[in-house]
Amino acid sequence: MQRPSRWTRIIRSMHLAIASGLLGLGMSPSSFGQSLALILTFFVVIGGLVNFLVGYAISVVMVERKQNQERAREYDARHKT
Repeated sequence: MQRPSRWTRIIRSMHLAIASGLLGLGMSPSSFGQSLALILTFFVVIGGLVNFLVGYAISVVMVERKQNQERAREYDARHKT
């Protein structure tokens, strides 16, 4: 699955901002509006953080795997009989 481009993510966040503005989230004194804004913010921030951490972990694993393969090739070349 391909990761969305930077502009796609920006457009999605703009849509979210526009939708929250139209609903009056965070600007009205109603507890429902504030709760909904909190929930949306929580899931967007936590979702972004999780995506970053998963991507970082995958990149670290891929780099380590490449290093291990290079090390194995060097070992095989030195100990080849």
